[in-house]
Amino acid sequence: MNKQQIYDYLKRENIWHGITEHEAVYNMAELSNIETPYPKSDAKNLFVRDDKKRNYYLITDKGDKHVNLKEFRRNTNTRTLSSASADDLMNISDCFLGQ
Repeated sequence: MNKQQIYDYLKRENIWHGITEHEAVYNMAELSNIETPYPKSDAKNLFVRDDKKRNYYLITDKGDKHVNLKEFRRNTNTRTLSSASADDLMNISDCFLGQ
């Protein structure tokens, strides 16, 4: 889905949403330089994969929280985790980011 298709889907399904567009940020420090409508509700997404590239996880947490990947790994009984690539995200989600 591209961005417009996502917006159309939300409208068609009558799903409340707000849109705030900004440049890409790669950490919470960069986000702090951008004015957002709900700063106390900031969230971060971590897209990770196991060491065999068999399982991928999108972990979302409050922006001010630390994500403990070792704890996540123990709780989900998965292999060693590391960051997945942007190409992995594009291939898995079939989403055209930034368009």
